Amino acid sequence: MQLSGNTILITGGGSGIGQGLAVALAERDNTVIICGRRQAALDETVALNTAIHSYRCDLSNPDEIDHLVRQLSYDGHAVNVLINNAAILNHYHLGKPERFDRAMADTEIRANLQAPVELSMALLPLLQQQSSPYIINVGSPGGIVAVSTSPLYSASKAGLHAFTQVLRLHLKDRVRVVEVFPPTVETAMTTDIHRAKVGVNSCVQAILKGLEQDRDEIWIGEGKIVRWLMNLLPPGWVFKLVNSQPSMHPK
Repeated sequence: MQLSGNTILITGGGSGIGQGLAVALAERDNTVIICGRRQAALDETVALNTAIHSYRCDLSNPDEIDHLVRQLSYDGHAVNVLINNAAILNHYHLGKPERFDRAMADTEIRANLQAPVELSMALLPLLQQQSSPYIINVGSPGGIVAVSTSPLYSASKAGLHAFTQVLRLHLKDRVRVVEVFPPTVETAMTTDIHRAKVGVNSCVQAILKGLEQDRDEIWIGEGKIVRWLMNLLPPGWVFKLVNSQPSMHPK
């Protein structure tokens, strides 16, 4: 992928990996557009670089997704790269149904799976009008090997992985489809996770390097170990091994 001269839409650009990607790509002479629910967070990112533009959008609402796509076209943003980055991570113990919050679970699944599916489909006609169109989905190693502390995050990321694989097949030679598998990154979303974490900048630089190398899948840090184990051992063994770690015990 050519990392300059693009018009890039990044979801969840107000913090974490999304903010890091927005700033790094703006510095590489791209027009960067970020969207998210919290205008204050978006404003913080925009203040870091004048090449970044923002649109407030609740991606869990299909009507707001459609409005965003129409507004981008109306404002003359010829988006050729979509980065589906926004995500929600919650912790559940499925053996304690009395503590299960259905509304919270619904929001998590919508943010992690339904929103990227609907935004990709809504934006696809515009993407296909551009040269070098890309859809880049930020997945998770937890979507390959489920993590016991965050079962719905794992389930929704597994769904996103399946969607990404089929999307890549269906859009072959039309739109390049990439999936990123970050490790545990030091962000607000991972505050309650007590294990080694990678800094946002290190993760962003690894993503950009993978894009420059035209990889279909970009595995970073500890995620590479998961991929290696899945190639070496039966999936059930890997699941038990990963979830035997002290930090993986649900509370």
